[in-house]
Amino acid sequence: MISEFNRFFTSKTLASTYKPTFLKCLLDLGDYKEDEGGIWITKNNNNVTVDLNFVAARFLRYYHPLKFKFKLKQEATAKRIAIYRILEDFKELVGVKTAPSKKILCSESFSEMRQITIKEGIKPQVLKKLLNDCNIYSINKGSNSIEINKDVVKFMKDNKKILESALNHMIAKYLENCNASPNISTALEENIPRKKLSTSKFDIIIDLQSSRCFYCNKEFERKEFAQEHFIPWNFIRQTEIYNIIAACTPCNSSKSDRLAGTKYLNMIIDRNEKLEKKPYGYSTEFMKNLYESCRIEYHGVETELWIL
Repeated sequence: MISEFNRFFTSKTLASTYKPTFLKCLLDLGDYKEDEGGIWITKNNNNVTVDLNFVAARFLRYYHPLKFKFKLKQEATAKRIAIYRILEDFKELVGVKTAPSKKILCSESFSEMRQITIKEGIKPQVLKKLLNDCNIYSINKGSNSIEINKDVVKFMKDNKKILESALNHMIAKYLENCNASPNISTALEENIPRKKLSTSKFDIIIDLQSSRCFYCNKEFERKEFAQEHFIPWNFIRQTEIYNIIAACTPCNSSKSDRLAGTKYLNMIIDRNEKLEKKPYGYSTEFMKNLYESCRIEYHGVETELWIL
């Protein structure tokens, strides 16, 4: 088992994120909840039979935020992979703001979506191909199921955190070749902490803005300001003083996760020049490049920029 996983992690044939994501789905076999696909698991003496619906529900769960929340490309070209097309086709059912839970994706309401994922994504793109790099299961011919030895399931359960970290690293490394977005590895975490600046650092920002909203220029009490990520958090996924401005609640809500117009970029660059302590590596060119990458990779060049 160890040699098979080592063989996979050292493989140089990764052509998409499908293979590591498929394995990531299988890691759940050791500790899934019964209402998260238990009906699709059959245990016998030595093997566990896994209906591919179990995998498809998790496939959809893992790819949902990558497409809708973080807008990460899966190809170096504009070509869409099958799982993204399926999510787009069913976006009214699945929603785009928040990824459905595994329990919901295992429900009857998502049966058609799972079947299409199995037929157009999992079976042609990964099921047989993965066995060339990691032979840990066998395919039941004539059915949508696989067989996994119980010892393999136990190994994955006992080493889930290590294997999950290694698979996420492999996925992130591949996505870095397709996207300019920073901190891609954080997008693969189930719960991503959204930190805030310390009160003392945010006070510096408020003082530099003379207690006025960065966008509408209206004056407010300190307690009324929100910490606004100028370049959307969903793209940058970190909280640094150079990217935080003090905004009133109406402006903060109106902008949401959109990218503000270029006049505001010039304003924040001028503001940052007044910071006494700039983060290591910060420069005007860095800020402009980050803004342009967000416009192209996350916001979309055809989408109108936010302006008050």
